[in-house]
Amino acid sequence: MSWEADVPGEVVGWQRAGRDGRSGRTFTPRRTRLAEDRVRSAWAAAHGDACLVPLGPVAVEVHIYRPLPASRPKRVLSEPDCVKPDADNVAKAVLDALGGLAYRDDAQVTWLLVHKHDRTRRDGGLLHIKVDKL
Repeated sequence: MSWEADVPGEVVGWQRAGRDGRSGRTFTPRRTRLAEDRVRSAWAAAHGDACLVPLGPVAVEVHIYRPLPASRPKRVLSEPDCVKPDADNVAKAVLDALGGLAYRDDAQVTWLLVHKHDRTRRDGGLLHIKVDKL
């Protein structure tokens, strides 16, 4: 059984937790929190708020599509996406966001595929997420 969702918008990777200098408390950076909220919203819109895979191993695929910058010459139609955010940081943000929605905990993920597709002339970024019960 598999479930899929598309998350349009800027692709953001997981960022290290910040630390408040006065109180010493740690916090999730705003950009990371907003990106995880977008993933949760897209998943809930596609599948509802219930946890889909209560127990057992799951496989997760994350496909990253990003546009070419406008500054690239018009003759360049596509190029490899070798710039930040790193694929592993995007995967971490997605796995953390889907915990409790697609599966109970990201420790259930036993197989992970992250593919940064070539950057092409497109309107915006897109994350395509697929979760399979193994």
